Amino acid sequence: MRWIVWVILILSAAVGMALLLRFNHGNVALFWPPYRVDISVNLLVLVLVAAFFVMHFGLIGLSKALDLPARVREYRSRRQRDVAILALRDGVLAFFEGRFGRAERLAQKAREDESLAGPAALIGARAAHRLRENERRDRWLASVEADQAAQQAYLMTAAEVAVDDQDAPRALAHIQSLHSRGARHIQSLRLALKAYEQAEDWPKVLQLARQLEKREALHPAAIRGLKLRALRALITQRSGDPVGLKELYAGLSASEREQPEVIEAAAAAFGESGDEEMAWKLIDQGMQRQLSPGLLRRYLALRSIPARERLSRAERWRDQYGDDPALMLTLGRLCMDEALWGKAEEFLRIALRAPDPAPAHYALAELFEAIDRPAEASTQYRLAAAHTYGQGRALIT
Repeated sequence: MRWIVWVILILSAAVGMALLLRFNHGNVALFWPPYRVDISVNLLVLVLVAAFFVMHFGLIGLSKALDLPARVREYRSRRQRDVAILALRDGVLAFFEGRFGRAERLAQKAREDESLAGPAALIGARAAHRLRENERRDRWLASVEADQAAQQAYLMTAAEVAVDDQDAPRALAHIQSLHSRGARHIQSLRLALKAYEQAEDWPKVLQLARQLEKREALHPAAIRGLKLRALRALITQRSGDPVGLKELYAGLSASEREQPEVIEAAAAAFGESGDEEMAWKLIDQGMQRQLSPGLLRRYLALRSIPARERLSRAERWRDQYGDDPALMLTLGRLCMDEALWGKAEEFLRIALRAPDPAPAHYALAELFEAIDRPAEASTQYRLAAAHTYGQGRALIT
């Protein structure tokens, strides 16, 4: 449509010019001593118009000729950038396809463009890290370290490879540098959690696990496992400090204190620190919520609490959980401590229903030895050994 308009305008201008020149009969005299030239006005106008167009297009051609080297350089630069962008794109795709060697080669090609050198170096570093080429990986990272535009990406990559290398101090240094720049996003907190776990800095592990739990940034099972590991380590570290242990336990949330593993660790720590009353209280609270063989084992170790009181409390648990084999074994052991041989034998025979009856057979053997029944004690010892050997054989096969 546009060219039709231009054609109409040009034709109109030509018609107008023809009409104008038709009625113009003037002459122009040009003096260049000793010469004189007479020409019509119409010819002069045509000459001037032609001279204008010749000069205009001549200047345009001269300008383009002078700009030709710059345009060639710009074209080559644009072409090189297009090739680098294509290489970077293909390198990213190759990395996520698991073709790390190809990704590293394409990153080297994309690195030729200065504006893409940082991202290309990071792709190359990650690809070399997956190939376990640590020297090449470190060279890639060193090449991007001074790139201010890629600093956060560099610090994240360096922290990740340090965590994978089990180099917790280096990983934490990178993460702290990243956090000092205000970047405290989820992935940096996950990396920090792994690094603190490797460094066995359990207070920090617990703190970060709680933060990530609030943000729902990790699977609940993973959070629970990390928190339990940190809490058990912290409780074990303070097992010889009753005051510090109480402060630590009081600072836990209600949900954390209700975990059977935490209760078991705390009961063991309080027992080792000499506060068996607190251990007894914790075991009782835990057993009221859930039957735990681990808590029952800790319960048997409370020697400062009279066996009669422990037996009375265990019988209440029997009303709650019935004839559970682990509970029956505990009741049998407590009855043996009180020399209630008949009740002890009754409980221990019920405990033989357990998937692993070896502990019950061993307890019966000790009971029969105590009441001078050596033949039966020998039989129970053999049965305990047979079950233990059978389990070991199953584990080996």
